[in-house]
Amino acid sequence: MEQNILRRIVNWLRWNLGFKLSSNMALITGVTMGVLAAVVQGYFGVQPPAGDGICAVSHPADLVNWVVDKVFGTSFVSHEIFIAVPVLTSVGFILGSYAAAMRNKEFKFRRGPVRDHMQAFILGFVIINFGMLWGSCPIRTAVLVSYGMWFAVLILGMMVLGVVAACLYIKWKVRRAN
Repeated sequence: MEQNILRRIVNWLRWNLGFKLSSNMALITGVTMGVLAAVVQGYFGVQPPAGDGICAVSHPADLVNWVVDKVFGTSFVSHEIFIAVPVLTSVGFILGSYAAAMRNKEFKFRRGPVRDHMQAFILGFVIINFGMLWGSCPIRTAVLVSYGMWFAVLILGMMVLGVVAACLYIKWKVRRAN
């Protein structure tokens, strides 16, 4: 039975890979991912931590902790579910982005908007450390807000204020340059 389902999925992917993305593909992908996540949770008994879905902060940290634990025999703190099996969300982000860019012929190396590499490093370091202090990324924060966590509401509000302040600063810099 499982092989039949797997064969159907593979045949469907082979058939549909050649088509252009439709306008409602994001909706279809989201619904499919949600259903598959529910099936995996119900069938395999996978129970992620509350509010844990896709996280660009804690999942890479859990992956690094898992690798270091396995290689050096340490015991860094990780989510309970990722002790036996590593979380590969961040690897999936990278591979999926690369595959999509290659498929659409959009992959190319180019310089980033920050010309000062030390400034880019420091800003990235500050952002990831604030994310680690909070313990999650904006996606998980929004999920925690939907759970009714008041502190997550405060953090999400601060993120929104930070984005607005950054946008105003960029507008000011552009106007000043002209």
